[in-house]
Amino acid sequence: MSLTDTKKRLEGESRIGDLTLSEFRTLMNALIDERLSAWIDPDAGMELHPEIIERIKRQRAEYAAGKRGKSLEELAGKYGVKL
Repeated sequence: MSLTDTKKRLEGESRIGDLTLSEFRTLMNALIDERLSAWIDPDAGMELHPEIIERIKRQRAEYAAGKRGKSLEELAGKYGVKL
């Protein structure tokens, strides 16, 4: 049975104890996948603000045009890190 079918069956007054072993496994696998996804990528499903999208586009265009930002040596000096 599919997860959608299992969820439909649980709507209303259904109980976990009323599920078949196959339905229970399907439900548990879906719940585990959902939790692991949240831990691995907590930002999944979230939308970026329009300002961030524009910044990414600008940075990509600058990179494509050859602008690479500050060198590692320059940043190390700024923060007092010895290379």
